[in-house]
Amino acid sequence: MKDKKEKFNKNEDNLEQELIELGKFYFLNQKYDQAIKEFQEALKINSNNPQIYYNLGITYEAKNMIEQASKMYRQTLELKSDHVYAKEHLDKLVGI
Repeated sequence: MKDKKEKFNKNEDNLEQELIELGKFYFLNQKYDQAIKEFQEALKINSNNPQIYYNLGITYEAKNMIEQASKMYRQTLELKSDHVYAKEHLDKLVGI
C-alpha cells in the first residue's frame, strides 16, 4: 500500500512540474490566459508552492492586473519570505 501512495505522490509531483512548465511556456509566448489556467491547475495539486504564486504574479502583472499580481506576490512571500524576485516585483507595484 505504501508503494502505491509513493507512486501517486511522484505522479502528482510530475504533473505539478509539467503544469508549471506549460504555464511558463504559455507565458513566454504571451498566452497569458492559458498560462494562468495551467498555474491554477498546479495550485490544485500543491497550494504551498511559492513558485506557482510567483509565476501567477508575473503573469497577472503582464496582463496589467495589478491587484491580483500583488496578491500573488504577497502569497509567495508568505510561503517563502526570502523570495527576492517576488519582493522586487511587489515593491515596484506598490511604489516603494
